[in-house]
Amino acid sequence: MLAFRFWAALCLALCGQHVAAEPLWLSDQPPDPAMTARLRSAHGGWLEPGPRGTFFKRLWLRAGAIPATAGYATAVEGGEVLLQDPAGAHSTPSAADSAGKHSHWRFPVAKEGFYNVYLTQRKVRDTRLHVSMAKAEVLKHSCREGHDDVQSKMPPKHLASIPLELVRERLHKEDFHTRLGFGDTVTFRVLAYGAPVAGAEVTLNTMSGWRNTAHSDAEGRVHFTLVRDYFPDWADFDYRHRQDFLVIATLDRAEAGTLDGVPYARTRYQATLAGQYHPSSRDYQSYAYGLTIGLFGLSFGGLGAYIYRRRRTRPFREVRFHD
Repeated sequence: MLAFRFWAALCLALCGQHVAAEPLWLSDQPPDPAMTARLRSAHGGWLEPGPRGTFFKRLWLRAGAIPATAGYATAVEGGEVLLQDPAGAHSTPSAADSAGKHSHWRFPVAKEGFYNVYLTQRKVRDTRLHVSMAKAEVLKHSCREGHDDVQSKMPPKHLASIPLELVRERLHKEDFHTRLGFGDTVTFRVLAYGAPVAGAEVTLNTMSGWRNTAHSDAEGRVHFTLVRDYFPDWADFDYRHRQDFLVIATLDRAEAGTLDGVPYARTRYQATLAGQYHPSSRDYQSYAYGLTIGLFGLSFGGLGAYIYRRRRTRPFREVRFHD
């Protein structure tokens, strides 16, 4: 009995450590699918319409490495939230009223461009300081606002005050309408207080559970190719099908100190950044090309048959015989 209690206690302790170590990240997917009825699909994800033509963004805190199975966190202990708008101005969004169910934030998105939201949390566990930085990059764009001077609004931003941060670099000629797709190679940079970090462990997880791990180079860059893991029947194919991915960067350093009177001997930094991708245009353009060629062949064959029949048809001509 004592041995059973010992192993049960050890199992619970290990499970508790595993749950506590789950990466935190920010998502615009609501926990209740029925909530999407109040949201509007736009470039960059879900937006919530407000009064007088305003729009709001909601972000929920989630825990877990696999987007398809990650749960929604119910509370944030000691977390600091910071919002950076497209102009670079900083503010602190207030937590939305979730009736104690799920932690999330709601903030207006009035300016066109990219918003960065940072959630920083520090905890000491097993004489080690765990610093978690969850980041979300939010795009607000409406075609009614035009497309002038788009490229000046595309470069990604970062904050020099963030201990560890992931930045997604833009694709070639990317604009507000660009969607990541299967087969695209995406580049991320790992920055610590604005400076590139070499040797950081970076892992990309997809909704299907596929994962790939690499280490950042001397400039803090790491490259991943988005795999195709969406194979429906052609009748069920949806070119708007959304696949979420989660990128996690970790870095261990021999930094000692105290937090709220609790000493620690080392520090472990973890940064997360979520994103989404869709079926590549090549997946359905090939079918469009095939359909175009088929229609062209059918039309050409029909036209040829019509011309052939016309040439074979002899016009009526009256012939009279005189005996």
